[in-house]
Amino acid sequence: MPSAVDTNVFVRFLVDDGSEHVAPARQVFAAGHVFVPMSVVLETDWVLRSVFGFKRAHICEALDRVLGVPSITVQDADIVEKAIASSRSGLDFADALHLHSSSECGVLYTFDGPFIRKARRIDPLPPVRKPPISKTPGNAERNP
Repeated sequence: MPSAVDTNVFVRFLVDDGSEHVAPARQVFAAGHVFVPMSVVLETDWVLRSVFGFKRAHICEALDRVLGVPSITVQDADIVEKAIASSRSGLDFADALHLHSSSECGVLYTFDGPFIRKARRIDPLPPVRKPPISKTPGNAERNP
């Protein structure tokens, strides 16, 4: 039975930050089969960008390598793989995961204009759009 890891273990597996946590994290991965939840992959992207200052290309490269390790199972690896490719094409990694996780849907609604524009360039399924604006009186803002 595989062991699962949290983001703090996964990040220390990927990055030697000089902390006391690096060796135990790497031992977990060396000891046997490891399961990495998709939420951990998403959070790892954020940590690598925000905390360590890694560039998109380096993060994509690291995640690609992880997908190729037989003893590591990434949840919904096919979706993660597509998200990595879309991230390389300019989409934010989180947006790419949202998009590819929604592939069975008719549309993905967002108020994020840059996400919509970038998604159009990669010809996504589903299409990414702003929610429709209704002209009904019930949509007017109410004052408290």
